[in-house]
Amino acid sequence: MTEKLKQTQALLEKHHRDGTAFAQLMKDTFASRFNDAFWDYWGTEIWPGIPKPAVVMDLGTGPGMFLQAVEQRFPGNTLYGVECAPYMLDAIDNLPENASIIEADLHDPKLPLGDSSVDVSLATMVLHEMHQPVKALMEVHRCLKPGGLLYVLDWVRVPLVNYLADSDLKVFDKNTPTDQLEDLFVHFIEHNRFTIEDLIFMLNSLDFELVDHSLLNQGRHARILVKKI
Repeated sequence: MTEKLKQTQALLEKHHRDGTAFAQLMKDTFASRFNDAFWDYWGTEIWPGIPKPAVVMDLGTGPGMFLQAVEQRFPGNTLYGVECAPYMLDAIDNLPENASIIEADLHDPKLPLGDSSVDVSLATMVLHEMHQPVKALMEVHRCLKPGGLLYVLDWVRVPLVNYLADSDLKVFDKNTPTDQLEDLFVHFIEHNRFTIEDLIFMLNSLDFELVDHSLLNQGRHARILVKKI
């Protein structure tokens, strides 16, 4: 294990607080995060535009729930999930036979995939966790076929009032515990790393062409679809 990988694993563990509990949370909330709206978008804006059978790559696949779900809805493709957090890898079960897990650090990934070998990749709630996403995006670009698609869904910078819209914490109550306040504001800083313009700028600078973009959930999340030029 490289020193860089150890640093990334430590970063993720700190970000996720209790890794085992967070992995279970990702399982428990998968259906609400990858909901009908997600699959409608996938089925209309993404899937029709790529060859079949497809090669699909999920960055930061966590416990691998997307790999299971995409196989159930669109069977018969080659699936790759990229992950490096030990507690996420331990939580993976019921992996489809046509799915493989690549253990790699997205801060400087060297994926065992050929140039122009992937049809579509996605990064959902991944880029905000990274010190820098440039190397990961470069590697995705290398792996994608010309015209291949990258779907990004992530937190983006918003005013505090927007960020707190779904929080049940009584932020301005004098009886609110200090540790809960600190946890919320640390997450606020982590989730407010990039604006949607920042993400589009990086993608354009790496020879991705913008296909579609929008803000979701009162502007807290950005959905971006790009293709490899």
